[in-house]
Amino acid sequence: MFADVWKSRELIWTLFMRDLKAMYRQSYLGYIWIFAAPLVTTGVWLFMNSQKIVQVAETPVPYLLYVMVGTVLWTTFSSAVSQPLVSFNSGRPTFMKLKVAPEAFVAAGLVKVLFDLGVRLLLVVPVFWVAGVMPPSTALLFPFAVFCLLLLALAFGMLLVPLGALYQDVGRGTTMLLGFAMYLTPVVYPPVETGWVAILLRLNPVMPCLMTARDWLTLGPSDYVIPMVVIALCSLVVIFIATIMLRIAVPHLIVRMGM
Repeated sequence: MFADVWKSRELIWTLFMRDLKAMYRQSYLGYIWIFAAPLVTTGVWLFMNSQKIVQVAETPVPYLLYVMVGTVLWTTFSSAVSQPLVSFNSGRPTFMKLKVAPEAFVAAGLVKVLFDLGVRLLLVVPVFWVAGVMPPSTALLFPFAVFCLLLLALAFGMLLVPLGALYQDVGRGTTMLLGFAMYLTPVVYPPVETGWVAILLRLNPVMPCLMTARDWLTLGPSDYVIPMVVIALCSLVVIFIATIMLRIAVPHLIVRMGM
């Protein structure tokens, strides 16, 4: 399995460049759309908070910075959850006819997620200046927290592929659930300490990864490091098992998809 992915490294890069160019080829705004989701979400929540439509508790860093970083991280997570299924379905005509590792298409999709993350982080740089915040030394650990967040997203995404390849309901349901899950994750508000929402937050595996990444980038040391590492290790196990399951299921999926 790992050998096939390594052998497909040139194919992965080719698929990434092809999909990236194709996505924005017939778009007037082009790559500006990469910035659209975090900008719109941040703008909406800043407006609602400033107009007291929604009252958000005080955040440890300026709210603009808090929401922008949280939105960029959540957008990356949600994209990484959906991307394995999208990439698998887009590569369906190829590996149904040729002996190509399906993981190559998944890997190409993840490269695109990383590319989008790098572009969106450019938005965060001027926000630090506007908010008057200097990144702490723990910002050097930020890539590790993002890596843990992506591991969790990939674990979810790989589990969706076998069933989602047969039924489009899985992909549509995932998009709907991710939109709802954002409000059960402290993306635009600080963690709640009491009540049933606090219980849901503690059960949410995304929270430790997202909070650690944001804390390390904007605030300093985080209280969620140990839970994040545990979740990342569990995600690695799930990814490995899910990939083996996909390997076993691919011949049967090809038969079903070819009917």
